Amino acid sequence: MREISHHPKTETLAAFAAGRLDEARGVVVSTHLTLCAQCRTAVADFEALGGACLEMVDPAPMNDPSMEEFWARASDQEIMPKKHVHRAANDIDLTAVQPLKAYIKEPLDQIKWRSIAPGLAQHVLDAEGYRAGVLRLLKISPGTKMPKHTHGDEELTLVLRGAYSDEMGVFRAGDLADLDDDSEHTPMAIGDEDCICLIATNAPLVFKDLVGKIVQPFVGL
Repeated sequence: MREISHHPKTETLAAFAAGRLDEARGVVVSTHLTLCAQCRTAVADFEALGGACLEMVDPAPMNDPSMEEFWARASDQEIMPKKHVHRAANDIDLTAVQPLKAYIKEPLDQIKWRSIAPGLAQHVLDAEGYRAGVLRLLKISPGTKMPKHTHGDEELTLVLRGAYSDEMGVFRAGDLADLDDDSEHTPMAIGDEDCICLIATNAPLVFKDLVGKIVQPFVGL
């Protein structure tokens, strides 16, 4: 595996360690962690720091009614059915990517891609977030350029296969772009193969040109 050049922000890794990311963004970050030793170490440090902080807090005893209420609620809990039990084929050339096994049912080349524009296709994955469809695979054909856009809030983009370039550099397999509302870019797939990315957003994209604004309602980005 090549050395990864682009990583999540420190704040994003800290939020992941604290369990403050929604499911969609958590899947993208956890997938990146399976590929990146540097970020795994950072998350472990944040978790250790959080544990140390908890040890410094003086425990507060629970009164009897609180304990009774806790055990009553615990005994009433229903066993929830397991979600996302499908196995995914590791044809991404990233065989260590375990989190995606729960979300991708078939090899990438057998996915039913939905065309959204010339050279662009997507496949929406089932994950919770600020609205439906916040976790998706995006396939960009070589030489295809996405409309220029910025972000209403945060977008996490992890490259699974191929590569793209934008105003921030070249992103290849394993690289993660951690973007916010200050980031404006025009990604274009480079190389000879499709660029396939795993994307999670927590706000709609903000397109800068007419084409993007027209397509957006149909795409759901």
